[in-house]
Amino acid sequence: MVDKNLFPYNLSIVTIMKNEAPYVKEWLDYHLLAGVDHFFIYDNESPDNLKEILQPYIDAGIVTYIFYPGKCRQMESYIDAAKKFRFLSRYIAWIDADEFIFPKSKSTIVEVVDEIFSAYPNASGLAVNIHAYGSNGQDTADYNRGVLERFTRRAGNDWTPPISWAPSEKGGSATVKSIVNPRRVKLFTHPHAPNYFDTCSAINENGNDVHGFSSFPVSTEKIVMNHYTVKSKEEYANKVKRGNADWEDNRYSMAGFSHDKYNDEFDDGILKYRDARIAALIPQGGGY
Repeated sequence: MVDKNLFPYNLSIVTIMKNEAPYVKEWLDYHLLAGVDHFFIYDNESPDNLKEILQPYIDAGIVTYIFYPGKCRQMESYIDAAKKFRFLSRYIAWIDADEFIFPKSKSTIVEVVDEIFSAYPNASGLAVNIHAYGSNGQDTADYNRGVLERFTRRAGNDWTPPISWAPSEKGGSATVKSIVNPRRVKLFTHPHAPNYFDTCSAINENGNDVHGFSSFPVSTEKIVMNHYTVKSKEEYANKVKRGNADWEDNRYSMAGFSHDKYNDEFDDGILKYRDARIAALIPQGGGY
């Protein structure tokens, strides 16, 4: 566990965004409730009003905004953040704007990470398994309701298909995203997991070593990354049109929308968590 008194921020998130204006306020407000202190947001030439929505958070010192033009710049932005911000935050999570970190065993994300890192002090990163959420059978976008309310069906922990272009890795629910001690990160070559300095490595929530960008068996008792990868058919079509953030060749296609596994299980646990946090914090005058 890293001394919290040494850094301006306890937990920060790094992300790169494009065309996320309809979703970003819910994403920010949720993570503030979950204990995130700061956000380093790289704007990849968003043509929507993303900057306008972010402005109150920028003015409040909650968001550091970086305009970052160009194609396929996700990995460059991650490396840039690791170099520039590693001494500003005790922990940093590198995630996407459609991913929500859900601390299931504690009140905040930091409490979960602290507990795990206290038990395994040599760990440099926490590899968090993913729950991939589907469309709930929705064809059209309803921007008047939040993502968390609209999509409550996901793939199960047993969905771990092999990855054709990475035969040593499992995909689906075995995929991970990383919350790390950023001073031990060397660079990023994959958005799901950094390369650490020698002798440094990641673990899962049970303390098992994780090498690469998947962790199996899947374990989501303490913490999980809810990934709203699909949303409605209309929104998924927009995602396909936008393309990948880290590859010149677009790996998205509408075939991904119809994947039946995404809607296997009902799970609204993150809604109950969010509402409980709101109820606990508002009587104290907010707290986020």
